[in-house]
Amino acid sequence: MARKSWVVVLVVVLMTVLSPLTSAGAAGGAPAQSGSSAEDGPGVFSILHAPTISGVRRWGRTLTASTGSWSLAPSSVSYQWLRDGAPIPGATGRSLALKVGFFGDRISIREVARRPDYVDSSVVSPATAPIGQRVGVRKTFTYSIATRGHVAADVATFARFVAETYANPRGWRAAGFAFRRVARGGDFTVVLANASSVPSFGYPCDETWSCRVGRYVVINQTRWLHASPAWNAQHLPLRDYQNMVVDHETGHWLGHGHLTCPGPGRLAPVMMQQSKGLHGCRFNPFPLPSERWTSR
Repeated sequence: MARKSWVVVLVVVLMTVLSPLTSAGAAGGAPAQSGSSAEDGPGVFSILHAPTISGVRRWGRTLTASTGSWSLAPSSVSYQWLRDGAPIPGATGRSLALKVGFFGDRISIREVARRPDYVDSSVVSPATAPIGQRVGVRKTFTYSIATRGHVAADVATFARFVAETYANPRGWRAAGFAFRRVARGGDFTVVLANASSVPSFGYPCDETWSCRVGRYVVINQTRWLHASPAWNAQHLPLRDYQNMVVDHETGHWLGHGHLTCPGPGRLAPVMMQQSKGLHGCRFNPFPLPSERWTSR
C-alpha cells in the first residue's frame, strides 16, 4: 500500500512539472522574450524634442537646424527643408542658403530618424517668421504719383505696380532703400505721361522713351502699356519691362548715369538702356549688386 502511494505521488509531481512545458510547446516554442521580434512587428520610437532653426531670417543669409532628440538613439537621420510646407528641391542638409525667391516664405525642416527593426519616425520643426528683405532700411525716400496729358491706363494700377517695384526684394530695396508714397510732394514725383506730353518736361525727354528730369521720374504711357520693340522681340513679360523702366528712371534720380553691357551673356545693368537693345547682354529688370548705391 505504501508503494502504491509513493507511485501516485511521483506521477502527480511529474505531471505538475511537465504541464507548463507541454503548453509552451503547443503554443509554438519557448516563452516570448521582451523587445521587438518578427512576430511582434517593428518597434516604435518617439520624438522628445523637435529640431530648431537658427540664423538671420533675411534672404542672402543662411539658416541652420539643430538635430532633434528621440526616445531611442537613431542609427541615421535625414533632413528636408520646407518653404510654406512644401519641400525645397535639393535642400537636404542641416543648413539652407536663403535665396531671394524665399522672400516672404516661412521656413521649416523635416527630420526623419531611422533605426533597424523600428518604424521610421519623423517630425517637422516650428516654422520661422516670414523671410525678410536682404538688409534693413538704410534710407527712406518719399514720392507722389501724378499724371500728365491724356492717360488711358488705370492710374490706381499704375500706382500699385510702382509701389510693388519699389518693395521688390530684387530691386532698390535690396540696397536698403525704402520708398513711401505720400499724397503730394515728397522727395520726387513719379509721373505717368501721355507720349505727346513727355517732351514738355524738357531735355532729354521725347515722345518715344521714358526719362527723368529734376524731381520728375517720367514714365511714357506708350512704353508702360506696350514695352519696347527690342523687349517684345524677345517675348519678355510686360510686367518685367514695367519693373525695369521704373527702376531705371528712379536710378537716375538716385544719382546713377547710364551703363553699358559688361560682357556677352551677362545680365544687363538696370542703368543700361535696355529699351533700345542689349549688345550681347541679357535683359534684367533689377539693379545689379554693383548698382546698389545712391548719392542722395
